[in-house]
Amino acid sequence: MNLREVAIAKNCGFRTKSISIPEWGCDVFVREPLHLDFARYIKTVESINENNKTSDRVQDELKIKAEAELFASIYVDEKGDPVFDKNNDIDDLVKNYGPIHTRIVNKSIDLIGLSEKPVEEAEKK
Repeated sequence: MNLREVAIAKNCGFRTKSISIPEWGCDVFVREPLHLDFARYIKTVESINENNKTSDRVQDELKIKAEAELFASIYVDEKGDPVFDKNNDIDDLVKNYGPIHTRIVNKSIDLIGLSEKPVEEAEKK
């Protein structure tokens, strides 16, 4: 085994998991979020929560967009390649985002194995 090749192989830096989604009638694949994507998501949600100038509805929409962006980064095909183009697919994803998407994101986050303090943990990684 060539250790260098193992370490630089495509998608070698991510844990992945196949998840059965009965509502969609298929299995999907997720990878653990890149620590930078996860930390960005947490900080975005915290910032939205701290902003008292926006309505609850706008805050909810911003949180959905933030989670959809995280979803786009963790949802992969069977080869580990991203399914979504973060620059072009987010609006469509946000329009149709629902609890199933959130469950998929949560399964991806579980792959990280964070503690009770996910922001601090993500920043350390």
